[in-house]
Amino acid sequence: MNIRDIAKICGVSPSTVSKILHNKDQDISAETRKRVLEVIKEYQYVPYSKVIKSVSPKTNIIGVILTADAYGVQDILYGIERTAADNGYSIMVCNTDGSRDKAVKYMKVMENKGVDGIIAVYQDEDIFNGSGVPAVCIFDHKVPSRQRKTADIYYEMSDLGYLATNCLIKKGHYKIGALLTEKDTGIEEGYYRAFKESFLSPRKEWIFRGTDEDIINIGIDRCLNNDVTAILCTDAEIGNILYGRLRERGDMIPGKVSVISARDSRLADKMKPKLTAVSISPSEIGKTSVESLIHIIEGKKPVHECRKKIEAKVIIRNSVDVPINHKQGGKLVVVGSMNMDCMINVSNIPTDGETIRSSSIVMLPGGKGANQAVGAGKLGGQVYMIGRLGNDSDGKEIYNSLLNSGVKTDGVVFDDSIPTGKAYINVAADGKSTIVIYSGANEKLDNAQIKQFEHLLDDAKYCLLNLEISEQTAAYAIKKCKKKNVEVILKPSSVEKISDSLLNNIDYFIPNEKELKQLIPDDTSIEEKAEALLKKGVKNVIVTLGEKGCYLRNEKYSMYFPAADFHPVDTTGAADAFISALAVCLSEENDIIYSICFATYAAGISITRQGVQPAMVDRVGLDIYKEDINALYMNSLQQVQ
Repeated sequence: MNIRDIAKICGVSPSTVSKILHNKDQDISAETRKRVLEVIKEYQYVPYSKVIKSVSPKTNIIGVILTADAYGVQDILYGIERTAADNGYSIMVCNTDGSRDKAVKYMKVMENKGVDGIIAVYQDEDIFNGSGVPAVCIFDHKVPSRQRKTADIYYEMSDLGYLATNCLIKKGHYKIGALLTEKDTGIEEGYYRAFKESFLSPRKEWIFRGTDEDIINIGIDRCLNNDVTAILCTDAEIGNILYGRLRERGDMIPGKVSVISARDSRLADKMKPKLTAVSISPSEIGKTSVESLIHIIEGKKPVHECRKKIEAKVIIRNSVDVPINHKQGGKLVVVGSMNMDCMINVSNIPTDGETIRSSSIVMLPGGKGANQAVGAGKLGGQVYMIGRLGNDSDGKEIYNSLLNSGVKTDGVVFDDSIPTGKAYINVAADGKSTIVIYSGANEKLDNAQIKQFEHLLDDAKYCLLNLEISEQTAAYAIKKCKKKNVEVILKPSSVEKISDSLLNNIDYFIPNEKELKQLIPDDTSIEEKAEALLKKGVKNVIVTLGEKGCYLRNEKYSMYFPAADFHPVDTTGAADAFISALAVCLSEENDIIYSICFATYAAGISITRQGVQPAMVDRVGLDIYKEDINALYMNSLQQVQ
């Protein structure tokens, strides 16, 4: 700082400042003299300080400019002070309270005091422009190094969000909430990056950003009400409040909900259970900044060699575990098709020779196998998928939908040689639909793939199959199921004939009315057709009848169930919703009649929404109708008494 700088601040000429400094100010007003002296005192200006410094020995003082309440600053300062002392330096500390003007002023004060170098912690990138003092800047982001005269020690805030979220994903969590402040843009970017790398897409309602007060009063409850299995917190303080809220709800940590903090602190290690957190080791940042500055001051290294990124790491404690299976149902394995559905909305289903216009077209993940897996996953089932996708954008979107629904994708293969399957679905205004299927990669789901993943059938209770894959592959899968005592639930589709040898090994056969007529094209009744299937070895026949409900036939029962009373918007996925809910309910040791009542309401809810997988109800939504399900069950029991 020189007299020109003082003059500029005071709004006077350099000669006026010089006169005041040398007591030759008789012709200068008292007001001007007072203002100049106040600035000189404020900035602790020393005349000829640069000249004095050039001929004087080093002061062995390092200036530190910081904002005291910023994250990790106290630990950073501790690392600076300890490392400086170890190397024979003292420190001079100035707190800016987040003010850029204060930072610039303190930088000039330190220059005037003759410090050997300055460390700026979380200050603006350009405060050292024009300064000749060696400097190190600490940032929570990377600053382009071109033409910078300072050595930057930095870490990436986005890495904190990425590492925390990735830690949870690796544990099997896909429904991950985030409680972040308005300043946590970088952490949110890392959160999304982790999901993207795992082909996942978090829901917007899982993320809450606001002030600390907003998070406490609104965000925590909103996050928990979205049925997440894990939560990323901005820091341990918010994590500690979340702990209390979870305990009030009777939710165990990490038994019911896993918790991780994007920022580590001493508090995290004192919480019960100890809080897993991402650490950037503030004391290490302080140590590194001093070492880099000393290298520059003492001429050991040029500035560009002293720039360094500090890598964050996850400190594993006790607050993160694999998500529990809330319903404790048996293991389900789905073997079947996965398609990208092209939903074509029309006024009516076109007949032979008719051309009609579509009001809208929507592309959504589908395929009976994927639909049933997603439906079961949303209801809390332990679901594994075996199927084949093309290595294309459609395949990745379907894979993403499976993971988002809690489906384990161990048996899913991406095929480079053929596209993902497609289904072209005409949906009429009354909710009825027709489907045209292009098999695509589903054609390559073969015996070899079933054999490769047959270990997934170990300890499984049910295997859900459909005939959008080849009957040969289905028969091979059934053979493996019988060997491992796994019951088979089969949905026939796109077939006109099924071999008797295959039917003989089916435990639950679930056609709709049209499919049943295709398989047994005579004039007999539904009851007679179902009886014929029993004689061929099927254990349970359930015929879905759309708005008329369904019909059950086995050795013990021959009975009808009414449909749940919902207004239809799109009936395309009703059968898949029914089958997935039936399998989940059976896996929870419920009887066949209750399981059909449960599935009836799952199917009913699904027809109130557009699409198939997006329309599948989750357990929270289905539990709303628990009383109605129980009432249907009691009425159904009265039929058989």
